[in-house]
Amino acid sequence: MAVLFLSGCLPAPQQLQAAGLLDQLVVARAMFADQPARVDTACNDVGDVQTRLYGEPGLADVRPAWPALRAAADALQSICGRRTLLAQPMDGSLTLTQARQRWEQGIQREIGVACDYLRTAAVALSHATPC
Repeated sequence: MAVLFLSGCLPAPQQLQAAGLLDQLVVARAMFADQPARVDTACNDVGDVQTRLYGEPGLADVRPAWPALRAAADALQSICGRRTLLAQPMDGSLTLTQARQRWEQGIQREIGVACDYLRTAAVALSHATPC
């Protein structure tokens, strides 16, 4: 009988999964901020989290953590796209130079946006503040 009583205090498996995904996104965000940034690994990790966010049964029901995790993953994924654009050869044109500046500014903005959503998810999951 005591086992039944104690099992009611355990977090739901989906909440544990969401907390694990939060941790993965926090690590990926840190990889983007590293100097030099570990872009390939971070982008792969973010993609894995996005797949799990949409593919794991019951995860979308973990509210309000799931929408925050999804938004954080989207912000981090946009960094992957911007990094891809920045990796392209530069032809020296003014237009491309200005575009590169906007992409770099966008990366910094998205790191901050991701952090905001990661904080929201952490609070929802009673997790330590990530950034």
